[in-house]
Parts: sequence; structure tokens; C-alpha cells
Amino acid sequence: MKAVPSQGVASDVFAQRHAKDLVAALSLAEQCIYLAPDGSMRSYAKTAGFLRSSGESPEFRDRRVLALYEVSTPQDVHYPTWEMHPQGDELLIVASGALAVEFRDSGAGQQTMLLPRSAIVVPAGVWHRLIVNERTVLIAITPRQDTVHGNM
Repeated sequence: MKAVPSQGVASDVFAQRHAKDLVAALSLAEQCIYLAPDGSMRSYAKTAGFLRSSGESPEFRDRRVLALYEVSTPQDVHYPTWEMHPQGDELLIVASGALAVEFRDSGAGQQTMLLPRSAIVVPAGVWHRLIVNERTVLIAITPRQDTVHGNM
């Protein structure tokens, strides 16, 4: 690893703390990023078990996880199941492809189409589901705590 000239105490602390993380790039196909409340970020293997348990783990309470998903079929986004995040907003970003976000309300569901390089903030407490229109690369920043899934 090439040494970087010091920019002062703060950057020395950063370099020491993150030296091992600077060595290799992360594969977002295999890893998700935990956004800690102290501003640090840690990677975890993106497994169904991690995504399911992170909402219940005390380590991840009140925190967010950034994950990239390559979706091709409705099952890739657990369609037709609805979900809701009571503890915070969810940011959905479409890097490529297209999908729709359907919101459940008192009548017919409203849909918002997401095209490449567009995003939507799904407010906390709002039931929603994703509808895949074509092969899509989706990036999500999700509050994992107390996420609820259901068929309505």
C-alpha cells in the first residue's frame, strides 16, 4: 500500500482506523454497507440471513443499510409482498433499468415510475412494494429496524 502524506492529526487517525479498508474495493453484489450512527461504515456479506436479522439485532437498531440489488423478476423484490419501515424513510435509487414503486393507500394503489438515475424517498410508515418492469440495478438505503412485511 502506498503511503499518503499526512494532512494532520485527524487524517492520521482516519488512515490508521481505515488502513485495512483502503486496501480492497467492495463488491456491492456480495456486500452491503452498514451506516453506523458515529459516521463509520462497515461491510457485511449480503445474505438473506443478514438482511432478515439486521432489523432485529441490537447492533443495527436505529441504523441504515446500503445495498445494491440486481433484479430481473418480481420475486427478486419479494413481490407481491408489501413492506413498511416504521423507524425511518427508505431511499430507493435506480442506477439502470426501470421499476415502479406502488403505494398502498385507502383506495387504488398509486404507482411512481423510476427510470435510470432517478430516486424516491419512501416515507416512514408507508406501505409499498416494487414492480419490476425490466432488468434493473437498484440501490437502497433502508432502515432495518422493525421492518414489516405482509400480504394485504
